[in-house]
Amino acid sequence: MKLIYDCDNTIGLAGKDIDDGLTLLYLGQQTNVDLLGVTLTFGNGTVKQAVEQTNELGPLFGLKLNTYAGKEMNSSSAPISAAGKFLVDSVRKYPHQITILATGSLANLAEAAQYEADFFKLVARIVVMGGRFKQLTVKNTLVNELNFSIAPEAAHCVLTGGAPLLIASGQYLSKTLFKRAELNLRQSNKERYLWLKKAILDWMKVNTAMWQIDGFINWDGMTALALIHPEYFSFKTVTLTISAQELKSGLIKQTDISSDNSVQILTAINDLSTLNQQFLATLNKYLV
Repeated sequence: MKLIYDCDNTIGLAGKDIDDGLTLLYLGQQTNVDLLGVTLTFGNGTVKQAVEQTNELGPLFGLKLNTYAGKEMNSSSAPISAAGKFLVDSVRKYPHQITILATGSLANLAEAAQYEADFFKLVARIVVMGGRFKQLTVKNTLVNELNFSIAPEAAHCVLTGGAPLLIASGQYLSKTLFKRAELNLRQSNKERYLWLKKAILDWMKVNTAMWQIDGFINWDGMTALALIHPEYFSFKTVTLTISAQELKSGLIKQTDISSDNSVQILTAINDLSTLNQQFLATLNKYLV
């Protein structure tokens, strides 16, 4: 599978989410994935922060990552970003062969579509983490949607662009808890072990303070697992109504009205414990 990972990685920064970074580590161990590049966007932090953290993560864990920065939020600069250019060049080079996994804002994908009219026709598939069908909650605490809503115009562009889509909404991922008790990291490679353990435990502390959960929600990691191991998940094909106004809060709606805008959505995680074990086993490969 030729894959481009579009994300807002901030692992290692105090108070910032870690799941994009863990997902990068997971993807780096998949023998059936040809990771062509990592395009970086805003969301968990700025593009600058995402670039810095990704460029730190790669060498530390022995990952050879080709990284491309997108534009910062609300940037009006005219030239296409490195991320947008890489996306366009890649789908032109490998038409109908590239899957894009997108777990941050969708600004880079929307920018690519501005410069290549057939961008969505040239992509094999786009797998997106984001959106909500009703109010999001984590352990009865209200949670804002932060991927579609942070760049609603870009989300509207991608969701209505006509590319084959799989949407893993926060609605169905909010219960994907990776528990503190499951964190059994190997201690062989001391530098990597200490760095990774600190990043994960620090984020668990934030999750405990925000949502009173003893662990963290693995939003992006589960989305990657759904792509690589769909046999552990349930999906259905639905038709959506997409409103640019409602996307400001990340809201998407299903409809019974016939439309060409049918997409696949993730509806259930069938064996969370096994998936968490698989995810951890992949992380531990870096610690041998």
